[in-house]
Amino acid sequence: MNTSVRIQGYVTDAHVLAPYAKHSYEIKRYELYLCPSNYTHFYDLEHRIEELKHEYEQQQPFHSSRDSNQDTHPALKDRVFDGDCLKFESLHSPRLEGEFSLLAYDDQLIGKFVQVVGHIQIQELGNCFLSFHILEPAVHPAHRWAD
Repeated sequence: MNTSVRIQGYVTDAHVLAPYAKHSYEIKRYELYLCPSNYTHFYDLEHRIEELKHEYEQQQPFHSSRDSNQDTHPALKDRVFDGDCLKFESLHSPRLEGEFSLLAYDDQLIGKFVQVVGHIQIQELGNCFLSFHILEPAVHPAHRWAD
């Protein structure tokens, strides 16, 4: 299954220049919150995540004690959707393209129309998240009318 994603939208929050940890015990991550330009991305991602999880389950060895282990290892929540935004995260610094390579502060990204390139990833316990590797400026289709 192809897990790559390329999504355009508006940045609502960003921690791409320096990693961020919400709690002192968490590993610092680079994060980006994106309001997608097309809300069909939500449905597409939901479908692709369900396929990925099904594929993942099929690859797991069957254990007779699997049902009892679910009580001791509860399923973790997916970290893809955050309200009406998509949450991208990475342990590695994303590559910033174009004018974004000159940014000094994360706040400078808020409100920008961008394109994010990354992957849908599944972790050991079966929860999914969106990684991101490239962040670049995008031209909104409506801006072409001004030319």
